[in-house]
Amino acid sequence: MDNYGKGVIEVFITTDHLGEVVVNITTPLFNPGYFQRLTVRNKEVKKVNFDHGISGVGTELSNKGIYVQSDNEITVYAVNKASATTDAFVVFPVDTLGDEYYVITWNERSQFMIIATEDNTEVTITVGRSGTSIIFNGHVYNPGMSLTFTMNQFQTFHAFGGLHSDYSGTYITSSKVIAVFSGSQCNRIGPGACDHLISQMTPVETFGNNFVTINMASCSSPVNFKIVVSENDTHVNISSRSNVSLPNSGDIYSFSTTSLTPTVVGGCGVVSGDPAMILLPPIQQFAADYTFSTVEFPTDPFTNSLTIVIAESEISGLLLDRKNITSEHWRPIIGSNTLRITNILVTEGSHVIYHINPTVTFLAVSTGVGNANSYGYSAGQRLAPINNNCSISVPVPGDIIDNDCDGLIDEELEDGVDNDGDGEIDEDLAKPFEELSTTTTTTVETPTTQRRSTTTEILPTTTSIHSTTTELQLTTTSRNSTTTSTYSTTSNMKEIVGENLSTDMVIAGVLSSLFVLSCLSTTVYFLKRKLRGKSGQVEDVFSSISSNNVPPVHKTAQKKS
Repeated sequence: MDNYGKGVIEVFITTDHLGEVVVNITTPLFNPGYFQRLTVRNKEVKKVNFDHGISGVGTELSNKGIYVQSDNEITVYAVNKASATTDAFVVFPVDTLGDEYYVITWNERSQFMIIATEDNTEVTITVGRSGTSIIFNGHVYNPGMSLTFTMNQFQTFHAFGGLHSDYSGTYITSSKVIAVFSGSQCNRIGPGACDHLISQMTPVETFGNNFVTINMASCSSPVNFKIVVSENDTHVNISSRSNVSLPNSGDIYSFSTTSLTPTVVGGCGVVSGDPAMILLPPIQQFAADYTFSTVEFPTDPFTNSLTIVIAESEISGLLLDRKNITSEHWRPIIGSNTLRITNILVTEGSHVIYHINPTVTFLAVSTGVGNANSYGYSAGQRLAPINNNCSISVPVPGDIIDNDCDGLIDEELEDGVDNDGDGEIDEDLAKPFEELSTTTTTTVETPTTQRRSTTTEILPTTTSIHSTTTELQLTTTSRNSTTTSTYSTTSNMKEIVGENLSTDMVIAGVLSSLFVLSCLSTTVYFLKRKLRGKSGQVEDVFSSISSNNVPPVHKTAQKKS
């Protein structure tokens, strides 16, 4: 969409896949055309720049769609960046899109954009009751009126309302799935200058009914929120406020808060660097893991933060880049006895945040503040069709479907236990964040002073909530002979299970290689111990680096009784 400042459109691509992912980026209809093929690896971020000319301008039907395709799972987010006017948003995969949307904008220079994913897509727009008309092909469509037109794959429709405008509540339907974006060319909320606002809208079938409002890091002004309803006679309860009744679908309710304590209920927040727009997901669509990245602005770097909302009892299992979160500033949320919120600083680059229990979900919002500039976006969300007629289905782990139609998504572990207490077992399965093979290869050249009175122990441990079987294959080569031994251990979360290796491994002059394979993420470290006395004195401890670069657990060598 159009930005008040004429900068660049940046598309960022990252992945939590352990292998190499091939990505193609094209502008199939835009002239001049663009094509680039690139590869991206785990936690690596690749950036592709597009000229501002590919942005929508005014109200037009054009050919400005950008197509990103990959051979494995990736995360894509985009930044419309210009000096002192920037915002960012996550790009949703095509298989999560829908054919029914409502638009949310603010009341200055409002705009929205539609992208077709298939040819011969019939689109109908019913202009919202917020008071702004759409002028297209010489016709004026006032609030409440509808316009219909046909789009082909990768075509775009862009609507711009002018200086004083608001398209909130505009209703969009289509014969085939489409993508919808909305925001503002540049919007001033409270004191300070205007800033670009943009978010991708979620389909109506993914709407929920329980939300948490948040305060952005470095917030210096009231935080503003807008609620849009998809059904008639909707009653909204906002903690510490009066109930609100909205009689018609597409109705909008706006409110602001200066409270430092969030409440249970999209929103526009004002930070010290001007406004940013964030579409907040319902609690039902919180995810158990997110891969996200910060926005880079070399000439005026952002201070990057992550806002997290999670149940207090589950905080200890939350990992950011595979490390526990050390924040001591978890605050309560008005209207909830269980949820807590915190803001933490994050470094530039790509990050992964997840819970060790894949049935535990939480909210993560990425924000950045610069000099008269800012960005903000939800780090991700589930886009399950929870706001429609549900049908019982066969569960596939991590399918993001309410298989048992109980209003919950992927709430069971595949462990033969009724985890959610509904009398059914393994009926709607979550998938562990890292259900991938981990291989570790370690080569040891032993010094000539080694003796047979030394043994080596291998001690695998895991952060997975499932029992993890680790297979060890030891190959020892000495001169012209090679021998192979196989070991197997099973460990539970945070449990350390040791396995003694043959003393032959440390004969002088021998090269030994260990191949370690586990079904879930595992950390392995080795203990070299002299066989003297009753206690067996520890001589050295060293840990291995797995092929997927999982940081090892570092232990201090101590005597073992």
